[in-house]
Amino acid sequence: MTVIAVIAAVVAMCATAISLWQAREARSAQHAAGKAQDAAEKAQDEARAARKAVEQAMSSALQAKNAVDEARGAAAKSEEAAQAARALADEAVQQAQQVAVQINEMAEVLAAERQRRGMPTFAITPASPDEFRLSYFGGPAVIEQLTVSVVPGSRVLGLSQYGDEPPREHLDVGPLRNGSAITFRAATGQRASAVFQIRAEPWEPVVVRADQ
Repeated sequence: MTVIAVIAAVVAMCATAISLWQAREARSAQHAAGKAQDAAEKAQDEARAARKAVEQAMSSALQAKNAVDEARGAAAKSEEAAQAARALADEAVQQAQQVAVQINEMAEVLAAERQRRGMPTFAITPASPDEFRLSYFGGPAVIEQLTVSVVPGSRVLGLSQYGDEPPREHLDVGPLRNGSAITFRAATGQRASAVFQIRAEPWEPVVVRADQ
């Protein structure tokens, strides 16, 4: 009986040890399962983050594509506007050239008409600083007296024929022979805008601009 009791006790101890080992293994397995679950959850979080990053990258790429398309459209519109501006500029230049030609033609016609009628023709050209040369041609042999006047807005302050006389608004000169010229001074610092009016009785006044 004693032997049987000992064997039963040994068997019981072995069963207890096996139960404890199984329990320990079960805890280890449970702990490993918990880690595996945590790892799975972490992997899911990382996958969601990766998907979000991919979506953001795709959105950024789409925005960049839209920006490139808009930039190309703006560049195309700018090129069209530049072409239109160049066309308008070319047209304006052509019109200005046509107007200049028409003005020159009209001036030539008027000069020819004045010469045909025996009317005097005058030209004024800059000489030395603040000096101008008045030329007379295409009219009577002699003009006894003519008056050179300041045209308002031409920025000429006054006229004088000799250096010792003060400038004045009107300058009387003469006699002046056909084909001759006289020199007078103009108190002005802007020669390009110098415009004068010449009156020679009995003809109508003539406005003459100083040509460089």
